[in-house]
Amino acid sequence: MNKKYIAFGLMGVFLMVFATAQLVDYLSNKAEVSVTVESPVLLEISTDGDVWSSNPATLAFDSVYGGEGITFWVRDTNLANVAITGGSSKLVFNDDGITCGDFESVTANGNDLLTYCDVVNSKTVKFDTYTAGGLDAGEVDTNEIKMAFKQNALGTYVFTMQKMSA
Repeated sequence: MNKKYIAFGLMGVFLMVFATAQLVDYLSNKAEVSVTVESPVLLEISTDGDVWSSNPATLAFDSVYGGEGITFWVRDTNLANVAITGGSSKLVFNDDGITCGDFESVTANGNDLLTYCDVVNSKTVKFDTYTAGGLDAGEVDTNEIKMAFKQNALGTYVFTMQKMSA
């Protein structure tokens, strides 16, 4: 008789384990959240301050002669609903070699950037020390950039700007 009770008891335990296993799938379903995070800053560039290019934000000027200059505009817009802290990386690259002495002047909205010029390597200089800071939620910041080259400045100069977090 004891064997019957033991057999029924074990069978009951197995039924309870099986029933509990079925409940666990039902009781412990999962919740999943998916989100795509995009850059909060839109960078645009223009030759006249009216027509803007983005994604990619690129400009190509015709050739200029040593001693001449170029003017272009850079606009950055905070697309987020929160303030963005940090500054911007401003680099000029020339595959033929570059120094801060290649420029007669470099200004952003009339502010002299040439005094902030630092050599990164033989092909790159930076103007990172000069920075306007972050952007408030929804803020749009437009900068007129003017670069005048020395007469002996030769080669293709590529200016890049990128917002960097703090």
